[in-house]
Amino acid sequence: MADSTSRVISQPECGGDAKSENVSPSFTEIIVIRHGETEWNADGRIQGHLDVELNDIGRQQATAVAARLSKEPRISVIYSSDLKRAHETAEIIARSCGDLEV
Repeated sequence: MADSTSRVISQPECGGDAKSENVSPSFTEIIVIRHGETEWNADGRIQGHLDVELNDIGRQQATAVAARLSKEPRISVIYSSDLKRAHETAEIIARSCGDLEV
């Protein structure tokens, strides 16, 4: 019978063998995602803190990431910058992950 711990295989250290260890399932995984493309990205311009919206390609990119992340069973919270491009990307992902609040 399996216990409640997960088995993790770590990378070999300095030419040694890979090691496995038991890890408690009570850990937090953080996934960082960059916003989708904007017209300024497409033109090679730096946006900084200017509030530039996603373009159609950026929305398609966000939708593709959302489709992938919707298969993750444990996404429980989404945080975003207040810039339009980041917030729109996060909203698209949130809808695919069970209508989470951003």
